[in-house]
Amino acid sequence: MAQDEGELIRLALEQFPDGVVVADAHDHVVTLNAQVRLIRGSRSDAGIAFPLLFGSSVSEDVEQGLGVLRTGTATEFLFVEGDLSTGKVYEHRCVPVKTPGGAYAGTAVTSHDVTDRQLQDARQEARVSGLQQQVAALQDALPERFVDGMITLVDALEARDRYTRGHSTRVAFLAGKIARRVLGHAADVAEIELAARLHDIGKVAVPDRLLDKPSSLTPEEITIMDTHPLVGESILRPIAQLRNVAAIIRNHHERWDGAGYPDGLSGEHIPVGSRILALADTFDAMTSQRPYRHSLPAAAAREEIAGHLGTQFDPTIGQTFLDMISAGEILSEDQAHSEGG
Repeated sequence: MAQDEGELIRLALEQFPDGVVVADAHDHVVTLNAQVRLIRGSRSDAGIAFPLLFGSSVSEDVEQGLGVLRTGTATEFLFVEGDLSTGKVYEHRCVPVKTPGGAYAGTAVTSHDVTDRQLQDARQEARVSGLQQQVAALQDALPERFVDGMITLVDALEARDRYTRGHSTRVAFLAGKIARRVLGHAADVAEIELAARLHDIGKVAVPDRLLDKPSSLTPEEITIMDTHPLVGESILRPIAQLRNVAAIIRNHHERWDGAGYPDGLSGEHIPVGSRILALADTFDAMTSQRPYRHSLPAAAAREEIAGHLGTQFDPTIGQTFLDMISAGEILSEDQAHSEGG
């Protein structure tokens, strides 16, 4: 039975899609799998010194990493290595192997091919860099031209996904109706409508693989997604006439109870435009179709928002919005489509 288990472990190790290496306390390779032999070629024999498995460009990283694992000052270390001969990029994750008594016994390493991810990230950085250059060029032009350019970019971002197409336009319409009821000031309403129209501009810095993901995001992916209000603010802030709009966008994911992001603002410390935008954004998200769920009727979305007044949403503005829904002044996406033909 033990022999069968040993063979199963050996087969699993050989067939594992990532490279796996185990070295002893003296940094001599004890075992490695087929993926390592494929990656390393001739530098892949058991018994050789562990650092020799890697190229000279990362040898210093490897030595430093082994040092911190031996001393116990770190529980793992990661480094990235590019293979010029194949164009591949690998992320190596090293962890210590310890005896039951806690003594350092060796090192285990996995090597994962991150070439596609690196290329995607590089393209994303180029896109953000290009956008920043566009912003610099437009700063000397009229603010209206800048806004038109940003609206065009938002529309292009949303057009990639049929589930989000038209989202910012609908949110701007809803936010404008709420703002007119609550504030009545034409200038304030116009700023809130513009902020709503551009509230997702920061998603230009979010990788496509997250925007297009048909299932729930992981905690790490949520952290990346949560950067979009700050990126959106940074894009608009250089234009003096858009400072208020930028502030509304920055804080549209804050919560009344202070549990939101990015600044943890609470209550009336949150800009009123951000509080209005949060309601409009949430309502449209709930009443619109998504790849991972069906849209909710307006009445169901109303009940969901009602349950979060005073925690997620401004209770006074939120109640005004609920009254507008009950009075039929606010339509869900499906209702709007059916009434519009």
